Amino acid sequence: MHLIENAELISRRVKLLDHDADLQLVRELMELHEDKCRRCQEDRLSCTITPSCHNRNFLNALIEAGLKPRDLPSYCYNQYLIQIRRYIIDRKGRDMEDRRIPIKDLLTTLKMSSIRQFTTNFTKRWKRHARVREGDILLVAGDDLFFHFDFTRGIVEIDPWDLELREFHLFGQYVRLLSAYYDVGTELLDATVNWWILTVDLGQSDSDSIVGSMDSELQRQFDAIHVVPSEDSTALQVEVVVEPGIDALSVGALRRLFSLVSEARKS
Repeated sequence: MHLIENAELISRRVKLLDHDADLQLVRELMELHEDKCRRCQEDRLSCTITPSCHNRNFLNALIEAGLKPRDLPSYCYNQYLIQIRRYIIDRKGRDMEDRRIPIKDLLTTLKMSSIRQFTTNFTKRWKRHARVREGDILLVAGDDLFFHFDFTRGIVEIDPWDLELREFHLFGQYVRLLSAYYDVGTELLDATVNWWILTVDLGQSDSDSIVGSMDSELQRQFDAIHVVPSEDSTALQVEVVVEPGIDALSVGALRRLFSLVSEARKS
């Protein structure tokens, strides 16, 4: 475990004050956490079942910040890998939303030699699946498991939910993934750089029931929601505006929208 030695790396993600002040604060935080992690790992049972950092959030943050596996709390990280394997293979254990892991370690944990083997193996297991790759980002979905591979950073995010969609190309990539996964027709328009319009085909579904099933939290994720009727079918049109300093549309909200439409189309 080498937390203090990586204070410089972590401080780049903080940006609260000036560089020197942020670095000092991060070093002090890492000193405190290094001691906390050491005491937590000494109690193996507690670290396995109820780690001191709830849901191993601190470990997750260290991975997101770019620390190498050799610098992470070793016993905690080993338990984390076991949890991920059980969650993906056996579908058991606690939820793993927004969990990060180096791609190499994910493949090793699942006993896969490559991304190709990973996708080939699991698409045979999954009843429903889809994948979309654009540049260095690969999105994979199967049986309600979602994976966001970022080959530039060497990290995969498991079941992304709170990930914000601030760039049109990533928003479009998720739309294509969910459209294929749920077999729902869509059209996407970038009206301006930060104003996007998504049209989802509802078929003969009851549009009022779909809009009515969207709770206030989900509706707040969109800047406008319209029902667009036509002779053959009905469409749901949602508008997204991305502004600095304001929470952007999350992957979780987009997943919920497509799930609601899919269920309505089945009924």
